[in-house]
Amino acid sequence: YIDTSGGQAKNEAELIKKYRETATIPECDAAIEDIVNEAIVSVEDGAPVDINLNGLEQPDRIKKIIRDEFENVVALLNFSSMGSDIFRRWYVDGRLYYHLIIDDKSPKKGIVELRPIDPRRIRKVKEIDEDKDPETGAAIIKNVTEYYLYQDSAMTKSNQGLKIAKDSIVYVPSGLL
Repeated sequence: YIDTSGGQAKNEAELIKKYRETATIPECDAAIEDIVNEAIVSVEDGAPVDINLNGLEQPDRIKKIIRDEFENVVALLNFSSMGSDIFRRWYVDGRLYYHLIIDDKSPKKGIVELRPIDPRRIRKVKEIDEDKDPETGAAIIKNVTEYYLYQDSAMTKSNQGLKIAKDSIVYVPSGLL
């Protein structure tokens, strides 16, 4: 495989597109399948993932709440049957985004749905409001506003989009840039 485009992606969406194109090459696809099969092992009598809270120094009631919510998230993701697909998407794209849906009428229910978001359609925006110090000329940060901007395919050429609160999105990066 030879990259004749100069090798550099201009933005995250182009980078993800390159990753996905590379994943369609038969040799790469076979290697990715091997990695996914080694990482996610289906077990008949249990979930393919578990949480270990042995090192957490919290009361047992807090650990139970964490375990219950972990099991809720695993169920919402349908991880027992979709775990391999979720892991493959994360491995190929290098990131996952989920929109957390909470029942407005009963927020105590917690997360009721996790909606996957195409990583090519969302980006984090950080707006920094700053002034200059009149004596030193150094920048003084007055306010920082962070949010996610979702853009469907019709809006990608402009700066239009749907603003989503930072705490409504779960971002799962690979850790590599």
